[in-house]
Amino acid sequence: MPNLSLQLWLPYTGATRPWELAMHYQTRTNSVHTPARVAVLPLPLMRHAALKFSILLVPLVWLCLQPSASVQATTILGMDIDQVAADAELIFEGEVIHRETRQDQNSGLINTYVTFNVIDVIKGDFAGDSLELRFMGGAFNGEIVEVSGLVIPADGEQGIYFIESLNTDMLNPLLGWSQGHYLIVNDNGVRRMSTVDHRPVIDIQPVANIPQVIKKPQALIEGNTEVAAGVMTEASELRIERALSVDEFKSRIADLIGN
Repeated sequence: MPNLSLQLWLPYTGATRPWELAMHYQTRTNSVHTPARVAVLPLPLMRHAALKFSILLVPLVWLCLQPSASVQATTILGMDIDQVAADAELIFEGEVIHRETRQDQNSGLINTYVTFNVIDVIKGDFAGDSLELRFMGGAFNGEIVEVSGLVIPADGEQGIYFIESLNTDMLNPLLGWSQGHYLIVNDNGVRRMSTVDHRPVIDIQPVANIPQVIKKPQALIEGNTEVAAGVMTEASELRIERALSVDEFKSRIADLIGN
């Protein structure tokens, strides 16, 4: 029987129970695209997320079958910044001090392990000086695995990170993907905040109390560029002088948590 795939949506159900999925992920070797590999992994349902993948169909239910295809874009359910702050298990300011790519001997999956120097804990019960987080994808022995929409923190990167769970393995441990990933930029000696795609963050406004009748409904967004509702940005990274300082950003997040 040939490999068949479907578009699978995993909406938030409040569950963290793993689903055994065989997921296609695109690989590149020496800059040449190769057919999608297949590996089996336990994929927890991400809270507040809708994930869209091209997957190898697993036993039990056969629905909407189509020929196997390349990886589809990862689509995330948009969140309010109030939600991101409230639901993150850990929020911290940190700096990437080490990255290491490993291949799982059982599944064959390639993951990147990122070690952060924890500079300041904004929310959560964490007393360590460093923290290692696992992100799916990376380069290993000449092979590159990429998950569309997943941005792995870079070497030397400084930022503020919203961690969904410290105890559950996920494709991306950052809550809401780009909605929980913010960079610190040095602007003539002033440390300021930007989004993961380098847009200056100029304000953070709570939106949880906006009446539902006038509140903008949640939308599906790309996982590598969009910010949570309530995060106000400048379109151009050249306007970084307008961005919130690190202390201002952290103060606004602390206010959201306190409310």
